[in-house]
Amino acid sequence: MTDNTPISGAVISTDPKFRAVFHGNGDGETQPVEVAFEIIVPFAEVSHGHLEELRVVQPSIVFIDLEDDPILGCKLAQFLVETNPALRLVAAGTDGSPEFLMTVMQAGISEYLPKPVTEDALVAAIGRVSRKLGAKVTQAAGPARREPGKLLAFFGTKGGSGSTTVATNLAIQVHRMTGKRTVLVDLDLELGEIALYLGVEPRFNFVDLAKNFHRMDAGLLASFIECHDSGVHLLSAPYHPERAESVTADHAKQIIQFLKQHYEYVFVDVSNSFSARTLAAFEKADEVYLIATADLPSLRNIQRCQHLIGRLSNIGELRLVVNRYHPDCDITLEDVEKSIGMEIYWALPNDYQSVIYAINTGQPVILDDSSPYTHELEALAAKMTGLPSASAHRKGWFSRKVVDPLKSFLGTEADEEEALMLPPAVVGGERA
Repeated sequence: MTDNTPISGAVISTDPKFRAVFHGNGDGETQPVEVAFEIIVPFAEVSHGHLEELRVVQPSIVFIDLEDDPILGCKLAQFLVETNPALRLVAAGTDGSPEFLMTVMQAGISEYLPKPVTEDALVAAIGRVSRKLGAKVTQAAGPARREPGKLLAFFGTKGGSGSTTVATNLAIQVHRMTGKRTVLVDLDLELGEIALYLGVEPRFNFVDLAKNFHRMDAGLLASFIECHDSGVHLLSAPYHPERAESVTADHAKQIIQFLKQHYEYVFVDVSNSFSARTLAAFEKADEVYLIATADLPSLRNIQRCQHLIGRLSNIGELRLVVNRYHPDCDITLEDVEKSIGMEIYWALPNDYQSVIYAINTGQPVILDDSSPYTHELEALAAKMTGLPSASAHRKGWFSRKVVDPLKSFLGTEADEEEALMLPPAVVGGERA
């Protein structure tokens, strides 16, 4: 279906204005629809004869007007899809609430258009469904299997470490540099905020996808994904934290693996706790990025989790990124590496004003060319992808002399085994 051959369609509607939109719906570039059959009675009056004639006609697309009786219309749509899984449905109606849109998707409807339906909206919907139909034909001919996409997991070593900022902006930059299909997944299902950082209001989220995963395909997946202006796709966390309880580690593994089959880059921002979902993401990841700040809580938490992460047999390459670093910090990058026995993969500067403005306005900081934080993100993305960048990293630009009292406190003069453990907290002038 790559030429202008009309797609066979059927229309179910009592609204003559809705049916009239189908006249002259082709523009010469988008495939028109040839309406081969119409049902113009209310849903309650649709008979076996109507359905039998619809089956004989075998349309590729059925356009169904849900305005008169949305619930009964959705039941009819679900029946049509169950009896003919290859059928594509485009619905129209006046109810645009998230709850009803979920009902529409669960009924197996591919596209939903608000009424009154314009010719432009109809043409666009036909184009989207046509591409899906074309993909089905290609799959039937036996497409070549491609390698799964690369999964990159981002883990904040403590609250406020900036893992969401790093993951969100790197996803955008990697997509800009490579042009490859990229999806950003918010796996902090209790309090994830990637949608806020991108300035979008998603209709559906990770929990919704998990509940419908048993019937998921590429066409339905697109309905649960939001597309940011940057070209990056988003699978967001739910707004209500209690909804996270229904998603298990197995759900997370299955969905992540499914996304790897449809995207070349999958960026996953996990919660800063070792939940079963977090560990599931680690096990599927090609690269795990620990996002830390140069302070004792972050370093202590890295030490506490090193053993646990080390026990995961399938974990990918582990990389440490120090975020919001300033040369005047009491803890230097050298201190960080010596205290935890791990090399720093990258360090990002502290540009608080630019980053917080970006968060509050829903405009990712990577789009701000004047920010030094942006320049380092660009250089980090270049290193991750192996592609050249205009922002070359200045190796050692954060380095400064070690502060002797802090060095002593971190135990860097101790033997190799003890150097991996931070000392206990100091309480009342004595060690606890």
